[in-house]
Amino acid sequence: MKTTALIFLLAFLLAGTAGSFAQAEKTPDAAISIKLISDLFPTASRVVPVQSPVPHSIAFEGTHIIGYAFYSDLIAPIPAYSGKPIRSLISINADRTFRSVKIVKHEEPILVIGIDDQALATFLLQYKGLSAVERIRISGAGQPNSIDGISGASITTMVLNRSIQLATQQVLQAHASTTDAAFKQRTVDSQPYWLAAWSEKKVELVFLGIGLTILVFILLFQDWVVTKPWLFSRLRIGFLLYTVFFIGYYCLGQLSLINVVTFVHLLTSGFTWETLLLDPVIFVLWGFVAMSILLWGRGVFCGWLCPFGAIQELMHKLAQFIKIRPIEVPGMVHERLLAIKYIILVVLAGLALNSVTTAAPFIEIEPFKTAISLRFQREWYFVIYPVALIAISIFTTKFYCRYICPLGALLSFTTRFKIFDWLRRRPECGAVCHTCANDCSVRAVNNKGEINEAECHYCLHCQTTFWDEHRCPVMVSKRERRERRENRHTEIPVKRIAG
Repeated sequence: MKTTALIFLLAFLLAGTAGSFAQAEKTPDAAISIKLISDLFPTASRVVPVQSPVPHSIAFEGTHIIGYAFYSDLIAPIPAYSGKPIRSLISINADRTFRSVKIVKHEEPILVIGIDDQALATFLLQYKGLSAVERIRISGAGQPNSIDGISGASITTMVLNRSIQLATQQVLQAHASTTDAAFKQRTVDSQPYWLAAWSEKKVELVFLGIGLTILVFILLFQDWVVTKPWLFSRLRIGFLLYTVFFIGYYCLGQLSLINVVTFVHLLTSGFTWETLLLDPVIFVLWGFVAMSILLWGRGVFCGWLCPFGAIQELMHKLAQFIKIRPIEVPGMVHERLLAIKYIILVVLAGLALNSVTTAAPFIEIEPFKTAISLRFQREWYFVIYPVALIAISIFTTKFYCRYICPLGALLSFTTRFKIFDWLRRRPECGAVCHTCANDCSVRAVNNKGEINEAECHYCLHCQTTFWDEHRCPVMVSKRERRERRENRHTEIPVKRIAG
């Protein structure tokens, strides 16, 4: 009953969040002030505002057009990572080159906390002088009509870049003459932007596909893999390293609660696949996690695909290897600490009722942005938090995952919908043996030998014990009986010779 009540409370808060997201804001005035125009075009003698069909302002010097200024979101309102469009003030010259790009308003969490003003200003400064006619790619400033992105803000920069280009193209099309038919055709027939993002991530997607295929093999044939502890141990450590360095640091594929908030907002404010497809790695990972939840439960993500969780587990394994004595939380304290992550989840859902930017500073309770997305390249007061959590994990494995992680709390509800139950138990488990309960790193096996699916990380360690002929009492008994039979068969009868 308590779990059901908590689920209904969370559903109510998420529904309220969706309702808050769905409330449309008042459309800002499309007109750009004379002061802004004079700042953008100091030589302008007059300004002509155009309201429809493409809202923008035309700057004149005498009788000659010297440029155009407009807000991107009024022309190309593409939802960004927060689910809302970014408002950029764009100015272009009469020769169809960018004059300046400035962000006026946004609700992007990564831009609120994580990206400093200098990094954002440097990114926008790259547009100056670039052709507004040709496609601008975020693939390195050394290539033609290309710019550098912002590390840790890939989705935001891709959406911002696309919104800038689409809005600019529509303004230029509005002023294109009949001789500019080729320009009109080129802009209309341009490749979908999300497809370009997938094309640029081909290498990452290939190696991500290989890694996920290996993981599926491990899960499908787990009964065979866990019977070979030496093989499973190497596969496990190897995959955790792959998760940290490839999925985490190379692909920046750390899933976060902010992804869920964004998805809820998209569902209520005009859902489009295009926004989700802009980050192919995150899209593939969430798709795989959704599939794995249905088949095996949420533990597959927490135990295999979370880079920060993998860092904690690897640090604890290293500590065990060098004989550092672990510190385990007492059982009574452990049971009470488990509630913390659910409380955090409810609080964050409540904060999101206002806006994503309201919740963004508090979602920093997830150390993922600092430790993975920004690779610890932040102010010391941000860095100290994930470093402390990793240090704690040396002595108490996955402390953050077990007691603090709101994403894990949310996913724990979904594990009730899983189809298969492949984690094997015996009637003797918890009755005459507590080995699995004592060995479980996240204490998901209780004293009765039952597995708490909401807390299980599907590390399969209990399954190696299940088949271990030297640790599981049932398997030990089977091994001893087998050895006695073999000894009887190998005894050589000795015939006495009569004296």
